[in-house]
Amino acid sequence: MPSEKKHHHHHLLASLRNLRLMLKRENDVNLMIARPTIAEFKSQVLPLHLRVDDKPRQGPRITVRKSRSARIPPTVQARWPHDHMIENRLPSMACVIDGTADLHIADYLVSCRVGDFMFYPGGIASADGKMPHLEGDVAGRQCSLLWIYPARFGGEGLECYICRSVEELHFSSDHSWCRNLLLGRLFEGICEEGQKKGHHESIFHLMSAMFFLMQSEVETGESILSPLMGMQENVREMGDSPIQRACAFIKANLRSNLTIESVARQVFLSSSVFTVRFKQQTGHTFNQYCTIARMELAAMLLRQTGMTVKEVSARVGLTDCQLRVLAHRYWGCPPREFRLQNIR
Repeated sequence: MPSEKKHHHHHLLASLRNLRLMLKRENDVNLMIARPTIAEFKSQVLPLHLRVDDKPRQGPRITVRKSRSARIPPTVQARWPHDHMIENRLPSMACVIDGTADLHIADYLVSCRVGDFMFYPGGIASADGKMPHLEGDVAGRQCSLLWIYPARFGGEGLECYICRSVEELHFSSDHSWCRNLLLGRLFEGICEEGQKKGHHESIFHLMSAMFFLMQSEVETGESILSPLMGMQENVREMGDSPIQRACAFIKANLRSNLTIESVARQVFLSSSVFTVRFKQQTGHTFNQYCTIARMELAAMLLRQTGMTVKEVSARVGLTDCQLRVLAHRYWGCPPREFRLQNIR
């Protein structure tokens, strides 16, 4: 919808402006480089407020095989389904723009705050974007991250999106594509300088220029929604397996009467095989996943749009009564109270 797209661009534009103002005010940048081990990560100069703890992975590493039907080469090389982690061949950068975030990297956890930037070189195990970036007691906690990565469509510019975690809920915005060729070169420069020691000044200027150009593209309307990604789909976890296609189908059809049989037919699996694989790969039963997806979308719509509770209920495929019952279970309050508590 045009109004949703307008809101998305407004949120992205506000975030880019705030990042530029923050860099200008601090005249420095808290950029950290994700490393394969906690010892290597701690060997770099880190901000004094940063907390780093061990968090070993529990499950096995599973190599991702290229699908013949994939539209583009996959960026995910491996995954740890049990740990909700992936290994991406492309670099990326996470910018904390609100709250405090807990970033799971390899076998350690980094607790960051607003103004911290984490650069992920290709090949580093990181969170797959399915779970909140919050650890421990999440009551009352929230955070927002701006993710930036090289554009995969057309091979030029950068793509970005904003993800938000509110206690146990997690959702992402549409992905924007900023097509200015200079942006890709600036990002490459940040990648190269970030691997060196004592180059904070050059990184500061490169990041300032990158955010300025991104802001300019959004302001002038030159940036567009990524042709590869839809609402709430995370590019860092994009793939082409039957279960991933099923998840995409579910999120695109929440207002419909979703059943195991109907979704299994969409991905050419029997209901029994689909049920087993779905639980293995998502960590949730089919009904649990649908309910979580509906409540994530309901939370976003209540916070970010002027839709009535009745309209939100219909949009996510629930009755008013069902939404009220689930709201008390997930949020501890009715939908209207949730909106008042979380409006910004």
